[in-house]
Amino acid sequence: MEESRKWYLFSYKVPVEPSTLRVRIWRNLKALGVLYIQQSVCLVPKVGDIGNKLTKLHTLIKDHGGESFMMEILKFSDYSEEELIKMFNEQRSKEYHDWLESCRHFGQDMDREAANSSAYYNIDESEMELMRLKRQLRKILKRDYFNYELSFHAKACLKQCEENLYSLAEAEYKLEGVQKGK
Repeated sequence: MEESRKWYLFSYKVPVEPSTLRVRIWRNLKALGVLYIQQSVCLVPKVGDIGNKLTKLHTLIKDHGGESFMMEILKFSDYSEEELIKMFNEQRSKEYHDWLESCRHFGQDMDREAANSSAYYNIDESEMELMRLKRQLRKILKRDYFNYELSFHAKACLKQCEENLYSLAEAEYKLEGVQKGK
């Protein structure tokens, strides 16, 4: 039998000005991968150090004249929990699809360069792009509380991009060696 999943409900109200506080709170909650169920009311599974992060947001809100409320939910009905998980996965789906599109473009760029083996290819720029893709995927995976099916595809795509870049770099270094040896 699956262990009962626990959740946090977090609601907040902040002053209209300065807007930077609202944006800061929204960014922090987005980074946690919360699911908004109403304006300024969100849910997130109780995992890891989410509770500590929400407590810090609660303090930040209070320190700036706002109000917040955090509640631990021990159980939803099975139907409600299934619906919540589906909504969380829909959020991750969009993120994974966007990321996979970026990964596809990266792969196409490398394919073009591999086909044009006589031209110099900037490996450093590609390594930087690959690092950016890795960071983005790590953030998405951190918010993927339910191991959405696209996570496996994304990891495989990243591995393929790493392998392709390694192969392209090897070919480029060999080409440089041949040209310098002339």
